[in-house]
Amino acid sequence: MLPALTASRRRLSARRIALGAASALLTLGALGAEIGGAAAPPVQPSLAQSLAPATWAMSLPAAWLAAPVPRVRTGDVIDVLAVRQGDRAYAVPVAYAARVMAADEHGIVLELDEEGASAIAIARGGGLLLVPLLRSAR
Repeated sequence: MLPALTASRRRLSARRIALGAASALLTLGALGAEIGGAAAPPVQPSLAQSLAPATWAMSLPAAWLAAPVPRVRTGDVIDVLAVRQGDRAYAVPVAYAARVMAADEHGIVLELDEEGASAIAIARGGGLLLVPLLRSAR
């Protein structure tokens, strides 16, 4: 009867060790999450949250452009010219220091102040095409 009692105690000890180990792992996991070791990936801010105060995001479709968008990345700064083509061709600057929020083959999304956004809308309303000019980063 003694060997049966010893086996029972061994099983009970094994369960206690397993429960203790599981409890320790859960505690370590919770501590790691609090410290940042097992933190969830950061949430990317929305476009609206990425805009500076008193600015707007404006999409310029590729059809509005007289020239292709230069190779740009988010955060690059561009100026925008409005151009009329034909016999009486001319160009006029309509937006300065517009920050690129997104760009692809379909167009470009810019962060613009009130003056730049209005000037682009007026230029497009008048039938002008737009030319984005990438500013130097130096």
